[in-house]
Amino acid sequence: MEPRPSLAKQIRQDVLAIGKLPLGLLVAVLISAIAVVSMTQSTRSLIAKQDALLEQRETLEVEWRNQLLEENALSEHSHVESVAREDFGMIRPTSDNEVIVKRSLSNSR
Repeated sequence: MEPRPSLAKQIRQDVLAIGKLPLGLLVAVLISAIAVVSMTQSTRSLIAKQDALLEQRETLEVEWRNQLLEENALSEHSHVESVAREDFGMIRPTSDNEVIVKRSLSNSR
């Protein structure tokens, strides 16, 4: 009696002889599937990063608007005047304290 070839050897011979096209197609499908999964993961990661950046941008815009409001509030005349009075002890000069300096328009200096 002849020894029978092993099952694994027989399958390998059949695949190499008959199933080259299906094997090639299977490999192509697996590579394509891996590429799709990888691209999907990459896209999701980029979308998450974009969302985080948009949220950060929104936060910075709100902060910028608040800074503009604060700048406008601090630069109002009434605020400047109250800071000058309270912090520096400045007062509005009376007409007796005012000094008017006149400069002649002639070229003689």
